[in-house]
Amino acid sequence: MTIFTDFTTFGAFRRVGVPVAIAVSALSLAACSGSGTDAAPAATVTVTAPPSPSEEPSSEPAPDASPSASASAAGGVFDDPADDDWPPITGKNPPVFGEQFQADPGHDFTKGVSPSRDGVIRAELRTMQDANVAEYVPIKFVKDPSTNQGRFEGPAKGDVMAFAAPVAKNVVFLSAVGCDGKDQTINGQYVGTQSCSRDTLISRAVKGGLYALVTVKNHQIAKVVEIYAS
Repeated sequence: MTIFTDFTTFGAFRRVGVPVAIAVSALSLAACSGSGTDAAPAATVTVTAPPSPSEEPSSEPAPDASPSASASAAGGVFDDPADDDWPPITGKNPPVFGEQFQADPGHDFTKGVSPSRDGVIRAELRTMQDANVAEYVPIKFVKDPSTNQGRFEGPAKGDVMAFAAPVAKNVVFLSAVGCDGKDQTINGQYVGTQSCSRDTLISRAVKGGLYALVTVKNHQIAKVVEIYAS
């Protein structure tokens, strides 16, 4: 997956399959064309599926755990020191092309796959574990200054950094390629603007490679804003 970027002027994009390639140039968005063939490795995880989604996210607040050195020492909480400098997941949108993963301080990845904390995470929806539960992983944008190329990447193969959460029945899905996948429906931040159905979101998530800003609210996926990477 290769993304040609000019970080001062964003222009045309090229649509590919999974993973995604983005070509950014001084051309207008209306002039985009091309294709790519790279494929990203898929991580295999054991999933503990959360409950099926309700009509609306529960009003019960989600726990906001923080890292505990003593708990880690006792084996209760997995706290990888590599993520200490990563920005934590918050209620604010992260940079669309951020070059660091977001951290979920205190999240215990040793107890199966569960929802990330409430907030907005830049993530790839990789698959649906069942009719309601989506699996997703944090992503970051990786660029090569020598070639001016870049791509989105998830955790390295074998890293235990996967989440899974039910898709709320009233989820908001803003697609970057239209509801039929054939258009270009984005704003100046290169994220989706076309409101599509929950079924459309699920059909896209099943295939994987859906890069998006994912809002989790009360343990459920409440909003998905696709990043244009086609």
